[in-house]
Amino acid sequence: MERRIGGLALVVVSLSMLAPMCVGQNGTAQVVKQQAGYTLSLELEFSKKNRNNLQRAMSLLLALGPNGHATGFLVGDGLVMTAYHVVSGELSDPKKIALGFSPKDQLRVKVFVNGCQATVIRVDKEADLALLEICGSRKQVKAPAFQASPTKDERLLLIARPHGDKSVSQGILYGSYTFRGQEFLSAKIDGRDGYSGSPIYNQKAEVVGVFSGYDWSQKLALISPGIRAQKLLEDHITNPKP
Repeated sequence: MERRIGGLALVVVSLSMLAPMCVGQNGTAQVVKQQAGYTLSLELEFSKKNRNNLQRAMSLLLALGPNGHATGFLVGDGLVMTAYHVVSGELSDPKKIALGFSPKDQLRVKVFVNGCQATVIRVDKEADLALLEICGSRKQVKAPAFQASPTKDERLLLIARPHGDKSVSQGILYGSYTFRGQEFLSAKIDGRDGYSGSPIYNQKAEVVGVFSGYDWSQKLALISPGIRAQKLLEDHITNPKP
């Protein structure tokens, strides 16, 4: 299904609190119970590139801290998967203005998990995926199971943690979605700011994909396929970068 790029909005920065959504079905409640603990809130600190000495001094003096939020999920010991655009610093003009920047400003972003800065160790820009290394991992984490071939109308479950608040959405897989020449998935599922990087599961707790954006005109969530996320993780495990 080919869609116009202009109809798609990437939803990375959360500027307001989100209320958790209720899970009514017992079948999905078990998935939430199993997987919610692996979903993490990412705190984002955006700043302008090429700042002058005065701007750098002012930023240190003010020390305002994170000014955006997104979501990621554990895929191994100290390893977190999220969306690439979360860590790229690339924001839309309205979001730049909302954060106090000029539309012409080029931004960089620092990512924090539980107050500790994460490191981007591998990316798949075309699939909008990034693998982060975090400090202070609390427990042994196995790589999740990924679904290789999702089917249309399959029931899906999204678990997000914008601002640290667990938010659960249910929906169904709609079909394929071509974006910038790359094959994504689309789903009839809720999408909000702060959901970027959220894992989307099937009823077997397998990762169907990673929430990437939302086509507001079609009311479709854009999902980076789980097989691309699996490949990114396996590439790192096979050939970790120094």
